[in-house]
Amino acid sequence: MTTLSTIPPRQNEIEDKERRFYVSAPGSVHLALQTEAHQRGTDLWTLAGAVLTQWVRMGCPDELSSSTDPFTPTPSPSPSVADQKEPADTGGQG
Repeated sequence: MTTLSTIPPRQNEIEDKERRFYVSAPGSVHLALQTEAHQRGTDLWTLAGAVLTQWVRMGCPDELSSSTDPFTPTPSPSPSVADQKEPADTGGQG
């Protein structure tokens, strides 16, 4: 065991290594994250880490959205749908 006789000084640059750690969540949340990770072409660890990173960068808010049902996914529009233009207004005829 290494003992320190003095408090080490703070470092100016510290490598921000990726670390894995365990979290606890209901089985349904675990399954939902696995499914979402698969749909996004990534793994559960990477997706959960990205979600937690964004939450911390947002200042750890108590609520992430105003949705009343936390398990109602908000689908991302596909690029083909997002790029479509609304049809021109025909003046109420149609």
